[in-house]
Amino acid sequence: MNKGTYTACNPRLRQALRRGAVSLDADAVRLVRDFVRSQFNDDGGIRGRSRDSDLYYTVFGLECAQALDLESPVGLRGFLERQCGADLDFVHCTCLARCLELAWPEIHAERPEWTAHLRQRIFVHLCAEGGFHSEAGSRHGSVYDSFLGMLACESVGEPFPEPERLLACLGPLQKSGGGFRNDSRWEAATTPVTAAALGLYWELQHTPPAGSREWLLARGCARGGFAAAALVPLPDLLSTATALHALRPHGLVDQGRADACLDFVTSVWDESGGFCGHALDRKADCEYTFYALLSLGNLQTESVP
Repeated sequence: MNKGTYTACNPRLRQALRRGAVSLDADAVRLVRDFVRSQFNDDGGIRGRSRDSDLYYTVFGLECAQALDLESPVGLRGFLERQCGADLDFVHCTCLARCLELAWPEIHAERPEWTAHLRQRIFVHLCAEGGFHSEAGSRHGSVYDSFLGMLACESVGEPFPEPERLLACLGPLQKSGGGFRNDSRWEAATTPVTAAALGLYWELQHTPPAGSREWLLARGCARGGFAAAALVPLPDLLSTATALHALRPHGLVDQGRADACLDFVTSVWDESGGFCGHALDRKADCEYTFYALLSLGNLQTESVP
């Protein structure tokens, strides 16, 4: 495999989000659009679980806005400019890269010094043995951080570095049952991490290891949705969205499971127009609305323009 060979991770996510938005009827689209717009703050950012603007939630809100054909918040560029000067951790650096790509496509030409600085901050977290880790200086990458790193690399126009090293790091993180733990310090396999691992194999054009897809399928709940881990009894929207997105390329979600997942997604739709994380969560936000659209998009069989 040539260095930097992989499929388009960000576009595949956005195509799924668009399919999810298009699948909604006119009344539902209006309600979801109104909810997302209600999360825009006057400072140009998008709020999270509180009323304050949060860069992490801003990327989810912008992805939803694009899928729903909403204009970005007024003052968004100013908000992002202020974030460029902030002391951000790895996760928020990857969020900033994705926000800039969405909100300011010309930034690479207009502010090359900003994107160069952002690339440098992201690549500080590149591990000697492959992949990315949120703790700079780690020898081995984590699954979650490597997936975020792949998204960020695409956003700043960089090929994913030494993918063969990442693949070598992923192997030891698979548990005997087939699922993946996030890094060597984690004991249990989880659905979002296993889904991210399958996503990395897919984007790097490699077949996932034996048992991984079966483990992920087994996290499906009888009444719809996917649970976060083997001993968790209830489904949640994060696990459902990531599992469906990872399984869609392999054609492993049959109609019965798809119908049940659709019922689950509908059950966590809030009267505000947004989506909540699970049955016991009664506060909608842009992150879970993103995961709802991602779930719906991966439950659609047809493509959309």
